[in-house]
Amino acid sequence: MNKTLRLSTAYLAVAAAIAALLAGCSPSKGDLPASTAQAAIAATPQSGPAAVARGKIEVEGGLIDLAPGINGTVQQLPVKEGQSVPRGQLLMRMADDASRADLLVAESEWKLAEARLSAKTKRLPLVKTMHARWQNAAREGAADAHSVDEAAQQLRDAQSEADVAQAEVKVAQAKVEQLRAVQRRFELHAPEAGTIVRIRTHAGSQAGPAQTVITLLPQKPLIVRAELNESFANAVREGMHATVVLDGDAGNNTVALPDAKVLRISPVFGAAHLQEDTQRGPVRIIECVLVFDQPPAKARVGQNVRVTFHE
Repeated sequence: MNKTLRLSTAYLAVAAAIAALLAGCSPSKGDLPASTAQAAIAATPQSGPAAVARGKIEVEGGLIDLAPGINGTVQQLPVKEGQSVPRGQLLMRMADDASRADLLVAESEWKLAEARLSAKTKRLPLVKTMHARWQNAAREGAADAHSVDEAAQQLRDAQSEADVAQAEVKVAQAKVEQLRAVQRRFELHAPEAGTIVRIRTHAGSQAGPAQTVITLLPQKPLIVRAELNESFANAVREGMHATVVLDGDAGNNTVALPDAKVLRISPVFGAAHLQEDTQRGPVRIIECVLVFDQPPAKARVGQNVRVTFHE
């Protein structure tokens, strides 16, 4: 029994010696090989985002509220909500019977004045030719000075009549252009291509310059208008990369959008509209506008988003 115990003790001593030798030959934790150290650095989590902010999807310049240029009754409304319209598309026409009648009369007067001018202009070369003939005849002794004077007077009269006719055409044309300008006030056209978002009137109702009747979403790229808290004022710069996600009401309903970059940063502070602090009161922010790298397919104007800025 004692012999067996002595052999076990000897074996344990040898094993301990071998373990100590191996430990001495192995590299310490602080002396890892270069490849292992680089791998460890690469696996180390990177620093956090430079800044975060809340924002809203908008279109450059905002929605366009349209109103008629004159008070009156809506006569025609040839568009509907959700319709895409090109620039210059007729959106609404007001009742303009009296104005249209005045325009028709003025256009007729313009045509009549042009007809008179044409007749006077065609007569003028004949009178000039007759005057020249009387002058040649007088030089040859075949006509007296009185006849030449009468021909000269006829030429002056014809020229004067042509000048008066030309002035009448200009007056008639100016009147037509003025009435056409008035006529345009009865019509509402799309100032640029876009989509009809809302119509707030109908045929037969009253409308005027103080009333928005149609809201147009212009066909422009969507942007993000973010509210950058004053604590991040110096952490964000133009051209910085950012990620954008839709911010659902529940806080966890997020949809990733295309990446964006900072287009411009406001030089002044303002009051927050998307952020609030019930304990500290109004939040001061700097407005930051971002543009998407590519058009977002799932974003709509007015949606709230969360923006994360990266170095």
